[in-house]
Amino acid sequence: MDEKRRYLTPAEAADALRVSTDTVLRLVSSGELPAIRVSPRVIRIPTPAFEAFAAGREPRRRRVVTRRSHSEVDLGAGERTVEPVTC
Repeated sequence: MDEKRRYLTPAEAADALRVSTDTVLRLVSSGELPAIRVSPRVIRIPTPAFEAFAAGREPRRRRVVTRRSHSEVDLGAGERTVEPVTC
C-alpha cells in the first residue's frame, strides 16, 4: 500500500486481506472494521484503522471433517445380502 494514502476503498481492503469485497462490507456493517460513509454509495476505510484491524486479525482455520468409512454396506429397505456359493 502507498504510505500517502489516507483512505482505502472496500475493494482495496479486500485485496489486501485476501477476502471478497462483500466480506469487507460485512465487516464494516458489523462494526468490526471502522469506515466512513462519504455518500450513500461510497465507503472509505481509514488506513490507520485498516492497519490496526489487519494486525490483529487471525485467519480462521476451517475445521476439517473426516468421515469414517463403513466396513459394511448399507442396505436399503427390502434388500438383503446373499451368501457366496462355494463349490
